[in-house]
Amino acid sequence: MNKIILLVLLAGCFSGYAQAQNVATVTGPGAIKWADKGATYMLISIGDKLPRLFVNDKEIPQAQLDSYSKVIEKLQQQLWAQQKQDAQIADSENQHCLNNIAGEIVSEKIIASAGALLSFRLDAHSFMVNGKQQPFTIYTRFKNKFITSIDKIYQFNN
Repeated sequence: MNKIILLVLLAGCFSGYAQAQNVATVTGPGAIKWADKGATYMLISIGDKLPRLFVNDKEIPQAQLDSYSKVIEKLQQQLWAQQKQDAQIADSENQHCLNNIAGEIVSEKIIASAGALLSFRLDAHSFMVNGKQQPFTIYTRFKNKFITSIDKIYQFNN
């Protein structure tokens, strides 16, 4: 009898631990991990490609994915929600940088006023303001301040 009670108590503790682990974690742009009831799931879903599902680090063959449809649907919804939130944050950061660049264009008197700013484009290779290529010294100053990777581009068109 005591052994049964002990086993029930241990099972209850383990169940609580498993539920505490029941949290999805985004591990990359198209990947999410989730632990539930002693199993670890990882879904990789990129674009319109068929998703890849791993259960306890073992890939499930495409032919068997239907039997995991509820898990896949749940993980895809969480992944999409996280991707949407990440995109909103990135858009906000991008808008902040666009505003800072525009402000510096005016403060450095590249143009007379904010109202005179029609367009600009700043990337790793050039800096154009209102269709005019900026001198190398100005380009270098803006590039060093705002360009954080070779593929970063800031563009504004009024």
